[in-house]
Amino acid sequence: MSHTLSCFVSFHLLSGFTMGDDIWVLRLQGLLILIYFSLVLRATSFFIDDERAEYYFQVLREQSRMVKNDWRQHNYCKFINTFTAHFGRERCMVVGSTTEGTRLRSRRDEGDYDYLLISDVVIPVETLENRPDVPCFVHINVNKTKSSLSNLSTVDGKYMNSSLLKYFDESVFKVLRSIYDVFTMPSLILSEKYVHIKVNKEVKPGHNQMHFAGFENLDVKYRYLQVEADIKAITKQLKHLLAKSTISDDMVSLMSNIFSILEELRPEDIESSLTFQTFGALIKAGTDKTLTLSQSESPEESCEKDICHMDGTSEDPLKDREGFPENAPELITILFDYKSGRDFIPAFPLAGVLPCLTEWRSRLLKSKAIWPSRETIEQIYRSEYYVIAKPAIVDPEPTKDFCIGFNNAEMILAASFSAEQKLCFLLLKSLQKGFLKEFSERLTSYHWKSAFYHVLETTKAETFATHSGIFFVLKEVLDYMVTCLERRFLPHYFINSNLIAHFTAEECQKIISSIQTIIAEPAKTLDDYFSPNNFDEKLVDQIPNAQIEDLRNQEGDLSRKTHAEAIISLVENIQKGTGNDPSKFVDAITDTLAMVVKAEAGIDCFAPHFEFCAAILNKAKKYLNTKFKSSEDRKEKLQEFAPIFALYLSHSFG
Repeated sequence: MSHTLSCFVSFHLLSGFTMGDDIWVLRLQGLLILIYFSLVLRATSFFIDDERAEYYFQVLREQSRMVKNDWRQHNYCKFINTFTAHFGRERCMVVGSTTEGTRLRSRRDEGDYDYLLISDVVIPVETLENRPDVPCFVHINVNKTKSSLSNLSTVDGKYMNSSLLKYFDESVFKVLRSIYDVFTMPSLILSEKYVHIKVNKEVKPGHNQMHFAGFENLDVKYRYLQVEADIKAITKQLKHLLAKSTISDDMVSLMSNIFSILEELRPEDIESSLTFQTFGALIKAGTDKTLTLSQSESPEESCEKDICHMDGTSEDPLKDREGFPENAPELITILFDYKSGRDFIPAFPLAGVLPCLTEWRSRLLKSKAIWPSRETIEQIYRSEYYVIAKPAIVDPEPTKDFCIGFNNAEMILAASFSAEQKLCFLLLKSLQKGFLKEFSERLTSYHWKSAFYHVLETTKAETFATHSGIFFVLKEVLDYMVTCLERRFLPHYFINSNLIAHFTAEECQKIISSIQTIIAEPAKTLDDYFSPNNFDEKLVDQIPNAQIEDLRNQEGDLSRKTHAEAIISLVENIQKGTGNDPSKFVDAITDTLAMVVKAEAGIDCFAPHFEFCAAILNKAKKYLNTKFKSSEDRKEKLQEFAPIFALYLSHSFG
């Protein structure tokens, strides 16, 4: 007999006693009534026992804690920003769950890092025209400003062409585009245990690069061929590309100096260096006399006829592979052990105050909202906002749709979370990545984050003081989402716009059904994410074959043309930014090196007591600015300089 039934029977047996019986019987009867209803409530409510709850929280704390690689992403943006500051106001910023501290990583999936790549083209808020159907999406009317925006490509004669931003057009990105091209090249890296590949794909708000460790292609017919780079072929390719470029002799000299230093610092085991695994052959080819263009060479001399290969080598080593089909499938199935991703989102900064932020601030200050605090509200109101090239979710107009980016506001809100509020949100993310994974591409973590914000406004902080309180709020958010799905209206937190305007009634009902299952069986559905996985088995994914083809073509080219083109393009854009003054390029390099040392080793090269550091930087600057008469002169100077520089770097990176 169950506890509930026992209490029920005992209650009815005791009810046979009269008021004249002993008083203890009445007290016992009242106690049994309380026990009965508490057990009924426990059996029918959203309940997780404390031991299981603590296990969930322990896993979530571990998976969301900041790790060294997270800080490294922030440092990468610091280094890039230090460099690009010499040429304009383009900058990089790590946003999203990494900065918010809500990124869940497992042993098999590190999740995505999100980077905002910010143009120095500023958009006045008065140029924004909100779409009436989904106001969080806007068009930029360049005729509403006297700024230089009217010089940019437009649609319908007045709206900015969103592809300028989406595809990093030179008119809106001067240097950052080339840096992006260099650092996001597809790559195949061989280590002692694994094959690592990095492949790129286009996503709606930007571009994504996926890294798969332990990569295997299931179908041997569609495997690509990697050939060893040919230094002489790369040398010829470099000379050809330089002859066609606008790069000056002074800048070529600087490039050669940079390559020579890097070559001196080549590690014995390049498996530990992504830079040398990707660009090592190009660096080697770029030393000594390689970049000295002969007078007889001209841009018209084509390198394409023999693809810069040596005599006796096939023009295309890939076409010798038998059985490679001409019509490969759109998607291919791959196996891997571990994956991570990086999302790169180009953005325009906004100038002025968004009307929706004024309304949001006014609503909260006049309401009885418990959260966020007044201080947080004011901080959000004063923060920077962006527009991002993304087609609207309803009746998209891809050539002129932008969406408003509230990235800073979301990071400020996340910073205001208590530890317990953060755990509650992480439980939502675990459901989204676990039991609700089927819908995760549709009902995203951003939707759950928005719902969580709305529920927090009316939830007292003390509710989160206990495990049961955290799960009570979790259920509140689930109920809120069900209500929104039933109405097919999930309000954006900062602007009156429907985040699920594109959802059909049928898919809403499917998601509602799954959420109701979570409410009915919370432990079982949460365990879908928290149950131990088999780490010995390969994971399976499908990726576009075009991504593999890009990698296949790149790695199958003896002359590494793609690598060379990316470097040449970067130097050309930097030359434009410096006004053809190589010394400004050198200043950018040495200032960035100083920032690297400060971030990685905690040494401020320009502070007292660190004169040795400043001296080495000055020595590096002098070397880079020198236009050597011959490769022998460069080598002679390098023998004096390189050991000091190597010691400097080893001290910096430990």
